[in-house]
Amino acid sequence: MSVTDSLTPADPVTALLDGGLRMLITSVVDNAGITRAKSVPAHRLRTAVRDGIGLSPVFAVMCTDDAITSSRAVNGPVGDNRLMPDLQSVAPLGPDHRVFWAPADQLSQDHQPVDICQRAALRRQEERAIAAGLSVRLGFELEFTVFTGDPHDPSVATLGPAYGVIPTLKLEDFAVDVLEALEAAGVPAEQLHPEYAQGQVEVSLPPASPLTAVDQSQLARMIVHRVGRRHGLLVSFAPITVAGSVGNGAHIHFSASLGDVPFGGNGGPSEHAQHMIAGVLAELDGLTGVLAPSVVSADRRVPGNWAGAFACWGPENREAALRYVPGSITSRPDSANCEIKIGDPAGNAYLSAAAVLASALTGLERKTVLPNAVDHDPASYSDEERNQLGIRRLPLTLEDALKALEQSTVLRTALGEAIVDPFLAVRRHDAETIGTLSLEERVDALRWRY
Repeated sequence: MSVTDSLTPADPVTALLDGGLRMLITSVVDNAGITRAKSVPAHRLRTAVRDGIGLSPVFAVMCTDDAITSSRAVNGPVGDNRLMPDLQSVAPLGPDHRVFWAPADQLSQDHQPVDICQRAALRRQEERAIAAGLSVRLGFELEFTVFTGDPHDPSVATLGPAYGVIPTLKLEDFAVDVLEALEAAGVPAEQLHPEYAQGQVEVSLPPASPLTAVDQSQLARMIVHRVGRRHGLLVSFAPITVAGSVGNGAHIHFSASLGDVPFGGNGGPSEHAQHMIAGVLAELDGLTGVLAPSVVSADRRVPGNWAGAFACWGPENREAALRYVPGSITSRPDSANCEIKIGDPAGNAYLSAAAVLASALTGLERKTVLPNAVDHDPASYSDEERNQLGIRRLPLTLEDALKALEQSTVLRTALGEAIVDPFLAVRRHDAETIGTLSLEERVDALRWRY
């Protein structure tokens, strides 16, 4: 629920101003996975909502290091788009209701959709799912690292033990403020706890329709950063924040009921769920290029990191790229879902969700057959055994992942050439520049980008 649900629907701008808004931050996520923002003061809110806010199309080819690359789909610095804040998703960034955030759609100056808009790509796939009779729900688990000290010489904020009560208590004030801010924004967290690595924390968000779920994931990241600063802490959602340590994931859970048929039950995934999981499994190589596209993503996605190094699926198998989650017996069938382990926070969550949904829908349309589940750690099998079981290692390099994306008809069609071409250009620029550095240097280069 957004903050405007309890306000005057006919004039949400007046309701926001009367409710205390002093500044609106509106943002898009670019092809480097970086959130780019523009803000307007209260007295300009009505104009911004009516006319939009100018944004050059060149943002589609801005790279992780802020360099601008080129693509045949984007005409350099020429042209202009309009950022149109979506007030259906507006939310306060804190309980004081002074600073609000809204995601933005990218429109032309004639207020028509533009084909480079990543949020629109997800909306298309959500509409495709609805047309197929599906009710899709996505849920995000976001991992991040908390630091203290100077950004140029940071120290992890907690030293473990993993999942321990000691780091929980050390970050207690920060955690409570994050939870309160999320609740004030209409996104009450389901869990927040220390993770495996030192300084690492995970927040789990409630399931929602695809576009809403991604919007809420971006809102949650902004809130975590904001609360961290107010506590004198530094927060990073980079895939790896300390070289040699376990990295941060951005796990997507998805489920879909088909009419009255749930995603799964006591007998495992339902028939339509099997086709959807199989569709995602079939596209995992290309999906890796979308969901894990940074120059350190492959360093995170290794066996033993619970990051989905192998293309396979299995019930509650955290080393499989796709983990089927039946849920507690007391919450079935509503809790059944599939978790995608390969994603990390350097991906554009709108594109990640659109690509996953497109793959799942293609599997359903083609009635793709789901192979047998894997009930052991896939790394424990020999190469010969993995071949017999149809288990393959996902791309070992960023370039291999991008090639798989480039060759995927399903993903290119779903996202559109105007998105895929600039996306590939941006990520290949990263590979040719930051990607040539040592792991430590790559980690340092990305730490404060996300």
